[in-house]
Amino acid sequence: MKSILFIFSYFFSLNLFGQINNNFELTKYSDTANYFEYVKPIIEKLNLIKPINNKIFFRLSSPKYYLELSKESNKYLIYANEIWKGEKTGEIFIKQIDLSKKQVSEINSLIDSLNINDIPSGNQIKNWTSGFDGITYIFELKNKNKYSFKNYWSPSSQEKFEESNKINFFLQKLDDIINYQKNNEEFEREVPYFNWKRDGTSWNVVKAITKENKAEYKKYKKKKNSKL
Repeated sequence: MKSILFIFSYFFSLNLFGQINNNFELTKYSDTANYFEYVKPIIEKLNLIKPINNKIFFRLSSPKYYLELSKESNKYLIYANEIWKGEKTGEIFIKQIDLSKKQVSEINSLIDSLNINDIPSGNQIKNWTSGFDGITYIFELKNKNKYSFKNYWSPSSQEKFEESNKINFFLQKLDDIINYQKNNEEFEREVPYFNWKRDGTSWNVVKAITKENKAEYKKYKKKKNSKL
C-alpha cells in the first residue's frame, strides 16, 4: 500500500511540476518527487528564489540551513518554528547570515573543483541508500532555462564511494567556510521561543525553566494561552 501511495505522490508531483516549468528545462540528473511536498512551502516561507523566476542561482537546503548564491544576494538562513502545546503556532524566527565576497568565492571554487553540479541525484546513484531518519540535503541550480533539483539522504551514513565522498567533503568544508557552528550557536541563544523545531526534523528544542527566566516564562505562557 505504501508503494502505491508513493508512486501516486511521485507522478502527482511530476504533473504539478510540469504545469509551472514552461520557462525552464529540468536536467536529466534531477529528482522532483519531494519538491511540492516539502521544499516549495519552505521556499515561500523564507522568501527564497523560486525556479520559475528568471534568475541564476545555486541553493543548498537542509534542516540545518538554507544557503543561496545569486547575483542579487549571497546568504544563508537558519530558522525556527515556534511550538506551543505540541503544535506549530505559525510564528517563525529567522536568522540571516550574509556571505562575504571571499566566502562566496571559496564556495564557488569548491563547487567547481568537486564538480558538485555534475553529480546525479541520490536516487540515481547505484550505491546510495535512503531511510526515514537522518538529514536530507537538497541541491538546486538554475542557469538560464536549465534547472537542476537533486537530493541526498544522510551523506555521512553512506558507504564510502566517489559520489558520497565528494558530497561529504563538500558539506564539511562548506560548514567551515560559512562558520555554521558559531552562527548556529548564536542563533539558538537568540531564538525567543521556549519550544521550537525546524521543518524536516523529528526533535523539538525545549528551553529549560530556571530561576533566571521563570518570570519571563510566566509572561510568555500567559501570552500564548491568551492567543489560544
